[in-house]
Amino acid sequence: MSTPVDSERTRTPRIASIVLLCVVALTYSTLEGMVAPALPILQQAVGASPAAIAWVFTGLLLSGTVAAPLIGRLADVYGPKRVLLAVLGLVALGTLLAGLANSMVVLALGQALQGFGLGFVPLSIAILSGLRRGSSGKGDVGLIIGMSGFGTVAGGLLAGPLLTVLPYRFIYWIPLGVLVLTAVLVTVVLPATAASAERRIDWAGAVLLSGGLVALLLGITFVPTAGWTSGAVLGLLAGAVVLLTGFFAVERRTAQPLVDLRAGGRSMVVTYIIGFATGWAASATFVLLPLIVAAPAASGYGLGAGPLTTGTLLTVFGLLGAASAPLAAPLERLLGARLLLVLSCLPLVAAPLVLLFGPPGFGRLVVAAGMIGFGSGLGFSQAMNVVVSAVPVDRLGSASSTVYVVRGVGSTLGAQVTGSLLTLTILPALGVSAWSGFVVALIIAAVVAIVATLSAGSLPRGTTEPASTAGPVQQFFEERT
Repeated sequence: MSTPVDSERTRTPRIASIVLLCVVALTYSTLEGMVAPALPILQQAVGASPAAIAWVFTGLLLSGTVAAPLIGRLADVYGPKRVLLAVLGLVALGTLLAGLANSMVVLALGQALQGFGLGFVPLSIAILSGLRRGSSGKGDVGLIIGMSGFGTVAGGLLAGPLLTVLPYRFIYWIPLGVLVLTAVLVTVVLPATAASAERRIDWAGAVLLSGGLVALLLGITFVPTAGWTSGAVLGLLAGAVVLLTGFFAVERRTAQPLVDLRAGGRSMVVTYIIGFATGWAASATFVLLPLIVAAPAASGYGLGAGPLTTGTLLTVFGLLGAASAPLAAPLERLLGARLLLVLSCLPLVAAPLVLLFGPPGFGRLVVAAGMIGFGSGLGFSQAMNVVVSAVPVDRLGSASSTVYVVRGVGSTLGAQVTGSLLTLTILPALGVSAWSGFVVALIIAAVVAIVATLSAGSLPRGTTEPASTAGPVQQFFEERT
């Protein structure tokens, strides 16, 4: 039986670990949030073309998406603290290179190394779940995800004032200093994490998954310039299908797979669908809302407003997403995991309908942005809580990283499909998309959200919730069905 002194000794390093991991998530997301507003300055500084400067984001997304499953598996095998320190080192090196860059090649390399930081949140989840296993640690997961979302908003808001008083390189120097200090504190503060007895890494699976994801994301990325029917795009997508099919075949036959497709069962499939849907919803928001705001009133739907209005909408989206993520754990205790997951998807269904059934004025845009932010933050946080409950702790790093990968694929695909639909319906006289293109894009976004809602309803109760932890509201409904 634990004594109050034992509880206090356990609680103190856990609180320190939570604070430190929140700083990591906040610093990294703030860094990446500041890059978008600084993009024109970066383009001029390195002499890059518009197509080349896009690799600032493309390189980061590719490296992060490809590295995330391997980072997660390395955390399972060698312990998440060791891997976290390695990733902090790579991100710090990338930040240093980007801050020193005088050419597009060096800047792109720096951004690509920073992409490894997409593994920070899954690593944090693995560390915190090891410290406090079970439902009692789920609030910590939501807090980390919320801080990551808040940092993205903060970075976008801080970039403008910072760039007016300091050289642009300081958007890298300031986070670099925090990252170096954080790495020192991680070494001292975080409790040591035990390595797995099984040290085998599935390198064949890693190569197949990495190759498949690179082919898939590059194929989707080239769509705006080459088109969906171009040979390059079709070849890349076909290659992705072949490589990913090979990956699934290898993983099912491997004793220690890179991603254990059997761990978590149907619950993990549900989290993949939720991750995909929240990624799609967020990226579609970033494509659709700025275009509606900027379109002239003569288009029949546009506000004819500027960046300030767009920034306001995206701030509402980001703040509600950040604020809703920590609510997942207490709401799960009240409602139960399955009901909460279903309810979190409903705002993603409602937001496109708000814009479809009425003129898209500023008020409707605020409501839609808020709904998507709230639903995405709450839904994704709850999906990660399901992962924590459904997957053994020695597989948590790879499982949570894979959900992030699926979310990244949904984000990329959502942005490109939405952009392609709008490109097909340009009004020649105004040079903007016709409302019909927005209608199709909004309908598809609603369909994706409906599929996510139905999948959330199929979440197996017994896999994620012992009978003693089912929420009282969920118990009420189950007793009557």
